[in-house]
Amino acid sequence: MNTNHEQTSFTIPLSIEAHEKANKRRQGISNTEDGKKIYLNTLAVYAVNYYLDCMGFETNWSNADNSNPWMLSLIDLADLEVKNIGKIECRPVLPDAEYLEIPTEVRADRIAYIAVQFNQSLREANILGFTTQQLARIHLNQLQPVDDLLDYLTAKAATAKVNIREWMKGVFTEGWLNVEEIFNPRELSFRFARNFSVTKCKKVDVGLQLNGESVVLLVKLNPNNQEIIDGENQNQGEIDIIVQVHPDREKSVALPPGLKLVVNDENGKEVDAVTSRQHDDWVEITLSAELNEEFSVDIILGESKVTQEFVV
Repeated sequence: MNTNHEQTSFTIPLSIEAHEKANKRRQGISNTEDGKKIYLNTLAVYAVNYYLDCMGFETNWSNADNSNPWMLSLIDLADLEVKNIGKIECRPVLPDAEYLEIPTEVRADRIAYIAVQFNQSLREANILGFTTQQLARIHLNQLQPVDDLLDYLTAKAATAKVNIREWMKGVFTEGWLNVEEIFNPRELSFRFARNFSVTKCKKVDVGLQLNGESVVLLVKLNPNNQEIIDGENQNQGEIDIIVQVHPDREKSVALPPGLKLVVNDENGKEVDAVTSRQHDDWVEITLSAELNEEFSVDIILGESKVTQEFVV
């Protein structure tokens, strides 16, 4: 589907501060082409960072002035990390360009590629749209509109990778709640009798099959070694984990039949799964994971799937 980026672009003024940053980052580079590349890449990152800040997203671009210009001359890099979401690539687009060009060295480890087009004077930048495809080039008319970027990043934030070791230290991923914030006291005494060190949950929207309603993903943790909790054992030990899916009790007393809960290993290979039956109150999978191990959990209903990633 073609999109009209002229109607959906977002214009950002490139201030004196933006050009000062770009000049600082190319200092010491004698090659004209390399210096131009660093300059435009910096302006592109500045523009996207400005836009995301306006939209309420936090980024990690505070150390941009400390980047090594010589290293920047070797690679065509314009990355920006969005906190708790992932790394995006901010690609400069010249005024007469028809394509977004994506260098080979950045066609991995990115959740999105954002096209930033400058005017001739370099006083303004237009964010034209974005793509998640890792292609060498994509026509500007094939970009997803910039308005969809906010929904995309919001969805990514909702499934940000959970660091279980941080949970054991009392540092919890945004969006995850205590069970008392979702379940009533009677349910707590019945459902969560087993004593685990940490229990967190969050509501998950699994699509139109629930008419916009949600289910509750719940995770319980119990380390086999006290040193894991204290943060003293950094390389050894296991954590017992229970993953459950419950109905949103405000709207339903049971899970929809046919809802599938899946646990995958770090390569995305399914290692265990369970499917809800008629009138099931919840489904669960029990597993053990070693420190530094990664896994993911899928909640699948019909054609809809929500994935939550974890690292121990």
